[in-house]
Amino acid sequence: MAEIIGALAKALGKGQKKVFAGAISVADGDTVDTGLKSVDVAILTTSDATHIAAVTGKSGGTITIGLADNAGSAVTTAETVYILAIGDPK
Repeated sequence: MAEIIGALAKALGKGQKKVFAGAISVADGDTVDTGLKSVDVAILTTSDATHIAAVTGKSGGTITIGLADNAGSAVTTAETVYILAIGDPK
């Protein structure tokens, strides 16, 4: 299950960041609400080594997932994508 799992201090200690980590079933173009107010950085990897996952859009704490095979074609069947996102808490 995906969830927000902790706080990170900024490098200069002027604020707190939260971490979202989860395994989500998505296809190309699906969105994921991280539960964060905004996302500073997101790292994605797929359960299929021949596929590539990327953030193709971001609005507040919601990210849009781009999922493609190694030929560059969109993957329209849902598969597990592992997400690690860091951003501001709500």
